[in-house]
Amino acid sequence: MNNLTEKEKNAIKYYIGDVSGDDSFYGDGKAYVVLNSLFFPDIYSEKMRAGEGKLLNPAILEDVPRLLDFFNSLFSAFGKSVLEKSCRTYRVERMGDFEIFRSKGRTISMTSTSLSGFLDAYRDRRGIALVEFNLCEGINCIDVSKALDNYVKAEETEILLPPFMEIDIQEKEMKSAERLITDCDGNPPVISTAVSVKGICSDICTSGIHISDCKAGMRIYNALNSNEIPDSEDIAEYSQWKRRLRKLLYSILYQYVVR
Repeated sequence: MNNLTEKEKNAIKYYIGDVSGDDSFYGDGKAYVVLNSLFFPDIYSEKMRAGEGKLLNPAILEDVPRLLDFFNSLFSAFGKSVLEKSCRTYRVERMGDFEIFRSKGRTISMTSTSLSGFLDAYRDRRGIALVEFNLCEGINCIDVSKALDNYVKAEETEILLPPFMEIDIQEKEMKSAERLITDCDGNPPVISTAVSVKGICSDICTSGIHISDCKAGMRIYNALNSNEIPDSEDIAEYSQWKRRLRKLLYSILYQYVVR
């Protein structure tokens, strides 16, 4: 972890919400809301997060080279960050996100997990699944407390997993204490699971990638932020753009974590 560059450390800080200033991009302490949504199909994730009252920042899509530069730095940090000792971490996941996670058999977006159990800070979702991660020594993931000289959310003891990592999911009986963990509507978890994380998947075609700007996505964010229905043509354009973006991001991550 000690060999991370300042740019790589700043990418980690930006992702976890350790920001300052009023820049429309780098000053957004909740940028991860949009950054994670980019990895999910269509506008499912954006609608879900907007429905929970979370703001979708259009400025994140305003400058695509800037966005790719951030991801390049974060993924470079993943490439340099290898788990030194096997451990268990925990996450309170949206049930809808979990269903995609389970059906694909891989992590979808960057996935924040904690060494300190199921955190209250992540119970702000509607419909939740409890996920216990079994992480083996040697996998690529970022132990944020070791990566950063000053970790502003030290109580979260965060282990950050990259997208596109193959997983194996086993459902398990829910403990009594786990039933007391509730979502934003006061409902108990739908499911409790144990997940083993493997290496990066190798079945994504990355040929013919071209990424341009995404004004359609910005219009969708503005519509959802205003509780309006996005234009169908914008949805189609944005969904296609995201598919190309995911292929490009996979190719960037792959070059760093596969030696």
